[in-house]
Amino acid sequence: MDIKTKGIVLHTVKYSETSVIVKIYTEKLGLVSYIVNGVRSSKSTAKASMMRPLTLLDLDTTHRENKGLQRIKEFRRAYTYKSIPFDTMKSAIAIFILEVVTKSLKEHDANEDMFHFVYDCFVHLDEMEVMNNDFHLQFLVHYTVYLGFPPQGEYSDSTPYFDMQEGVFTPKSSISSLVLNKQQSEYISLLSSSNMLQPLDIKLHRGHRQELLHHLLKYYNMHLEGFAGLRSPEVLEVLFS
Repeated sequence: MDIKTKGIVLHTVKYSETSVIVKIYTEKLGLVSYIVNGVRSSKSTAKASMMRPLTLLDLDTTHRENKGLQRIKEFRRAYTYKSIPFDTMKSAIAIFILEVVTKSLKEHDANEDMFHFVYDCFVHLDEMEVMNNDFHLQFLVHYTVYLGFPPQGEYSDSTPYFDMQEGVFTPKSSISSLVLNKQQSEYISLLSSSNMLQPLDIKLHRGHRQELLHHLLKYYNMHLEGFAGLRSPEVLEVLFS
């Protein structure tokens, strides 16, 4: 079956002297592993560069059900990054988002709305003229909508605590590390209601930003099996310190 789809390159490994195996998150098929022949030859430098992680592609594929490795007939860039490769902050955030997406996806887990959210996030990040230091936090909260465990309710005088185990804002405080304090809970609510194209209305201090990142990743670990072990958050903490 021939399928045209957009894709985001997540991971690439060498397969032979001239070929690679690449994992691509696709619009139509979800997460798919492809074998791409000939891209590592001396005559295919441009094609090889398109198999690097973060690349946004238009794909013409041949898809066969129940086959482990699929084939790509043709591929081309769907979008060329203008700033992410040259901006340390943007690059670190993009790599972090890519790692979160890679950890959260399963084979053949197709969801076009989720794909377009992720795809658009990379484009928005690249086109951002003024750096939004909270973009990765906004991504984490908004992405939970597509993963199925978004924060329920909102911060208010009657529900000022966020229970990470239940995923809800609650009136009950707790000494448990699974229930966030009022300030942290308010930030979660602000992130949830924020516009991804705009910074938060309030400025987060370095310590608050690091705390929120820690709590949000813990929230992911609690609700996504096999999510632990991200490497990129340490880079973000250094850059935003």
